[in-house]
Amino acid sequence: MERVIRGELDSRGGPGVVRLAAESGLDKGQASRLLRDLVNTGTLAREGHEFRAGADLLAVAAEAGPWGVESRALLRALVVRFGACAYVDVLRGAMVLSVRAELAAWAEFAWARAGRLTPVWCTGAGRALLFGRSRAEVAQLLDGEDFIGAGGPYAPRNVDDLLARVAADAGRGIAVCESEYDEDVLEVAAPVRDARGDVVAAVTAVVPHAAARDDRDEIVAAVGDAAARLASPPA
Repeated sequence: MERVIRGELDSRGGPGVVRLAAESGLDKGQASRLLRDLVNTGTLAREGHEFRAGADLLAVAAEAGPWGVESRALLRALVVRFGACAYVDVLRGAMVLSVRAELAAWAEFAWARAGRLTPVWCTGAGRALLFGRSRAEVAQLLDGEDFIGAGGPYAPRNVDDLLARVAADAGRGIAVCESEYDEDVLEVAAPVRDARGDVVAAVTAVVPHAAARDDRDEIVAAVGDAAARLASPPA
């Protein structure tokens, strides 16, 4: 998405599949499928052979605005204290979009950055963003998802499995996922609620398993506190 947004300012015009594939190191088929999914979620829009930022991505940027200064400080604190990659995430269709990101030194890879899209069904943020949703809502959201092709060895593989994990996490108010999106990391995510109590975002910390061994309880508490600080005050 970052390449698409930068490309809108390029004198050559908005980027197409071939250019984006070359710049991202993907083959044309992979790039085409990824771009199609982003268009379907409203994150990107297509005009002829060119891609640009979609309405949903622009809406997310607007939503993230009020959290800007405060969220950066809270996320940086998680990075410094735990060596975590820390995010503010929002729900976009069946995907999680990271609208803010602060990265630890170990995160030298593209998926870690702001603007990343990850599946709702195998991520800590996804679970936290589903708190309070009914089975029917979750089933409709994930209609057509095959639960294959993404996720680590302990990722859920169907809606019922996912819902059981969401319910357990919601009972303690925070999602804790081990080897569900990536085999080597622990994800801790807490919901950010608006004045009505609705979940509008999540604060997420991603930590390598080895680094989290002695600090797990502290990470859980710190992520929960960061999410509470971003939440709107009660009406």
